[in-house]
Amino acid sequence: MRWRRLFQGIAVAAVAMLFASACLSEEGGGGGGSDSAAEGDGQVEILFGFGGDQSKGFQDGLNEWAQANGVTIKFSEASQSFDTIVRTRVQGNNLPDIALFPQPGVMLDIANSGKMQDLSALLDKTKIESTLVPGELSAGTAADGKLYGVPMSMNVKSLVFYPRKAFEAKGYKAPTTIAELESLTNQIKADGTPPWCVGIESAAATGWPATDWIEDFVLRYGGPEKYDQWVKHEIPFNDPVVVQAAQEFEKLALADGNVFGGRKAVVSNAFSTAANPMFSDPPKCMLHRQGNFITQKGFFPEKVRANLDEEVGVFQLPGTDAANKPVLGGGDLAGAFSDDEDTKKVMTHLTSPEFTFADLAASSWISPHKTFDTSKYPDETTKAIAELAYQSTVFRFDGSDQMPGAVGAGTFWKGMTAWISGQQDLDEALKTIEESWPS
Repeated sequence: MRWRRLFQGIAVAAVAMLFASACLSEEGGGGGGSDSAAEGDGQVEILFGFGGDQSKGFQDGLNEWAQANGVTIKFSEASQSFDTIVRTRVQGNNLPDIALFPQPGVMLDIANSGKMQDLSALLDKTKIESTLVPGELSAGTAADGKLYGVPMSMNVKSLVFYPRKAFEAKGYKAPTTIAELESLTNQIKADGTPPWCVGIESAAATGWPATDWIEDFVLRYGGPEKYDQWVKHEIPFNDPVVVQAAQEFEKLALADGNVFGGRKAVVSNAFSTAANPMFSDPPKCMLHRQGNFITQKGFFPEKVRANLDEEVGVFQLPGTDAANKPVLGGGDLAGAFSDDEDTKKVMTHLTSPEFTFADLAASSWISPHKTFDTSKYPDETTKAIAELAYQSTVFRFDGSDQMPGAVGAGTFWKGMTAWISGQQDLDEALKTIEESWPS
């Protein structure tokens, strides 16, 4: 998940070297390259990249099940730079049994080493797919059809938040189509308030929130087929559907009078606090498109978070018609390096609707299974977000997280920043990104 990586920082080379040395000096490692017995040794190591309350919620939730099922879990937290650490361990053949990947591109790249298990042979794929949000397995499936990752968490990005009390007092209604969203935007503007709160400043990663807008509208206008082609570069980055997506973003949120502070302020407005002006009295803006992570501590003002259900409303960014309800998102994909019975047992539980984090109020975890008991979620806002995802027509993983790093975490960010700030027009920005795609 991109926002999480932004706060974790990047491990310096010295740390990576020290870690590599430690890894190579360790004995064993239960992964796919080991000689462990097929029945397992009763211990399963899981490498993951989230920390803080999420780490505690994950460990507490899984340990409760593990203790009841005779398995000891070794938790290896790599929250400083999961990408660096998992690659180092694979290169050193010091493999964990299971790794939880926040980026499918990294996972599929590592799968090319031949050290990861095809989960189609390890798990009941048909059973898993029957309860997942439609499309969830696509991110973990390689071009040859082998399945290397199954989601064990879900982040929902196609969301529009609003200040509930002020929004309802004005008589505004949640839109069900893009046309209705345009009408709502115009109505809010006519009533004297800039409709949108937008900020794309994120230090070295400035620009990434704008990429989510583009991805969301490519998914809506092009459908999952065109979206997948774009992400895989089977169509050019500046394909007409991408131009259409960017133009819709511009029409809604960047036009004169449509964004708090004006278009030029968007680039300097921090993404982490961009929504906060809508909680002023009166609101300085009314709508904010962002992922569900924004309800966690550190984003909305604490007085708002303390009364989340009363203060915050949310609706799904609509599609071209009311029946079209695609969801852009992310999550952590569980992949396996070992195929012993203990690993299989843990993977089966991790990827089932029965798996849950502990203390969902603190860990802010959402299950990717549409059959998950939503009464377990800590508040009505989280429950509503989950239900929007469970009722969606299709799910697609964040596109830039699947693209080559030079594009998805490089020229795409920079191109959106250059376009929004006026340094380049849209055609120039998209052409520059297209030309940057590795050959």
